[in-house]
Amino acid sequence: MQTQIKIEKCEKPYCVIHTAAETDGIKAVAQKINMMDETGLSTVVSGWDGDYCIQLKQQEILRIYSMDKKVYLECESEEGPLLLKMRLYEFEELAERCGWTDFIRISNTDIVNFSKVSKLDMSLSGIVKVNYGSGRVAIVSRRYMNKIKSQILMTRK
Repeated sequence: MQTQIKIEKCEKPYCVIHTAAETDGIKAVAQKINMMDETGLSTVVSGWDGDYCIQLKQQEILRIYSMDKKVYLECESEEGPLLLKMRLYEFEELAERCGWTDFIRISNTDIVNFSKVSKLDMSLSGIVKVNYGSGRVAIVSRRYMNKIKSQILMTRK
């Protein structure tokens, strides 16, 4: 396949594919390009609602959590949680490869998108509650407190 890059003024990069026919291979290439951001990294995660696969961008995801030996993700657009067909550590590895620095593990069962956190409730009892979305709360375990504090720049250097 021949490729060509043209440098011109535009708000966002875009891709045009010239082809004699729309084949499955061309559709696959277009779909892969569509899932990338400007750095060439994938920006989409697949969540499952029964038999339906829903493509979600990083910005739409609020929280990833495990419950009953399954991993789910909560997002802004969907009412209920979507099944994520990977383990929490696999999602962490994916987020690291993609450069998604906003996803931080807050407990053994929770990863939160810190760009969606509205406030942190740091009570006197030492329990930290992360408020994200519309009234949703997750609790930070003590094991991950230093990671959270360094994320919000509370630690002294």
